Amino acid sequence: MYNVSLDTDKFEQYALPTPSTSSKFVMPGDNTVVSIDKDGNPVSYFSEDIWDFNAFFNLTRDRKSLYQINFTPEKHQPTLLIELKQRIYFLIWGAKGNLLCMEGDTFRKFRQCQVIAWTAGSALRVYKSTSVGSFALLSNELVFNQLLHESKNLSEHTVRMRLESLSVLTQTNQHFPNNRRFSLGLPERKSVPQIAKQYSSAGTGHYPTIIPVIYEQLMGRLVKDIETAHHKLKDLSNVKTYARKHKITERQAIDEFRVIQGGCFMTLAAFTGMRISELTQINSSSYKEVDLDGVTLCTLRSWTSKLEKLPREDTWACAPICKLALEVLTALNDDYRSEKGDIKMTPRFSFYGFGGWTDNISKQIDSSVLNTNKLRHLLYYYSNQLDIRYLPDQMDDAYRLLNPFVPAHYNPIELREDGLFYWRFSTHSLRRTFAHFMVGNGLVTLAALKHQFKHISLAMTAIYASHAEVLTLLGIENPGNIKKSVEDAEMESHKAYLRDMIDHPEEQSGGFMKAFEGDPKVFTDEQFEQLAKDTQGANKSTGFGRCFAGFKCSMNHLFEPSSCVGRDCENLNINQNEALRWQERHKRIGHKIQQMKEMGFYNQNTLARELTDI
Repeated sequence: MYNVSLDTDKFEQYALPTPSTSSKFVMPGDNTVVSIDKDGNPVSYFSEDIWDFNAFFNLTRDRKSLYQINFTPEKHQPTLLIELKQRIYFLIWGAKGNLLCMEGDTFRKFRQCQVIAWTAGSALRVYKSTSVGSFALLSNELVFNQLLHESKNLSEHTVRMRLESLSVLTQTNQHFPNNRRFSLGLPERKSVPQIAKQYSSAGTGHYPTIIPVIYEQLMGRLVKDIETAHHKLKDLSNVKTYARKHKITERQAIDEFRVIQGGCFMTLAAFTGMRISELTQINSSSYKEVDLDGVTLCTLRSWTSKLEKLPREDTWACAPICKLALEVLTALNDDYRSEKGDIKMTPRFSFYGFGGWTDNISKQIDSSVLNTNKLRHLLYYYSNQLDIRYLPDQMDDAYRLLNPFVPAHYNPIELREDGLFYWRFSTHSLRRTFAHFMVGNGLVTLAALKHQFKHISLAMTAIYASHAEVLTLLGIENPGNIKKSVEDAEMESHKAYLRDMIDHPEEQSGGFMKAFEGDPKVFTDEQFEQLAKDTQGANKSTGFGRCFAGFKCSMNHLFEPSSCVGRDCENLNINQNEALRWQERHKRIGHKIQQMKEMGFYNQNTLARELTDI
């Protein structure tokens, strides 16, 4: 997605002057350009009811409505609507010299601006039949109360979103004279969250957590479906060959491929807790196995762009089934892809020929490029194929325990034509369930889950796991034999690492190795076992070396590993493989800093982290 601030030159030619460079406050008029295409040509004008930003922002063939702002004039007070449009204009454009420059050096993507326009506009509809024609009147507590009382039938989340969107629009006050500036007429000493809680009809609500009996069925089906598809791997590269071999029509084969594709992506979501936007960044080489203290960790590599101007490369823990899922996605109709192995590209076909519609392919048409909207539809399609039944008499109690309030549009229980109820799955529901089961089972800490979910604060992670204790009440247990297997694997890895140090001292570096310098030492079996026993509890991987300090270490190497290397820490050892990992890390960091330099802006937190490590 393009960001407005990345191509300001194309906007600058249409930008209005700032109040500081003009003798008066200049407002957009009917013929003011509000959107452009990639070449800088006008697309929409201020007077239009719908502002279309697809030509500039929609690079992934996403749903067009996501890149449009519809002001629906028939639902608004006319004068107030004009000011709403003016403020949205300045929210997106800013003014000459400070495009998209808001208070607090705010940075926004277009999607955020569109959401603000929609939610703020929805709140202001209450004034349609009134004489309230200025935002400045929202500072009046009596006028503002009219908006609050209209919110009493809404959820806490919706009320909060509307109030926060209106609050954001106060940041455009700098473009208006003093008599037109506004603030929210909140009751004295009341915050937006407090008001949202007071005036809403229900709690904030959340995506539903999948109840255990349904979750068990889902995970079992995912593993079975992926393994079944993987057994057919050689047949999946060509849909026509697949149809002939399995004696079905090519149209039926396409439908089967779509089910397989949806199952693979749902598997990646279910076993990682990824956001849907992160799933779209997965590629065929994302799976990687890493050995950590004798335990083979399965990981997926992708990119997070939600909170960064530049996408940030990240790693998620996953399960071995994800490797099979990626291999299936890579093979799926690969014969028809212009770029082999590109899992983001889905070949498409026409079934219309000279004789009308047929069951066999008539020609190949443009491929579909995976984006969040298409992936969402793909997962919904697979979810329908699962047909996992929901039995109200048996499952309602567990559902209510885990889901005190679920907004209607997130409701996963679907009544179908056969009169039965089925569970409909979504990626964010899988994400919430992943959190609940991990914490509820005692398998991970909130801190570990925070890293897996790429959250800024632990409080954000705690929201996802807020009802995890319910899972314990429902009888979920953590088998003790898992811990024993992990401990055995750790000891085997520890011994292998020590043996490598002793047998190949020339491939080691770091202060800890100095204990073995001097004449070559020959260890008897008894001495080696004793050395392994003495150092087992101390040997911990830092990701780029091993620390043998145990509990004495302040663990700075986990947060600033370069400092341990720089002072040749007496507790640190780095072998040849770990040194190569250091080199790879430094190359990635250098590339990210170079990107920041070329684009002319820096995320201070990211830059500080990268420079510290480099």
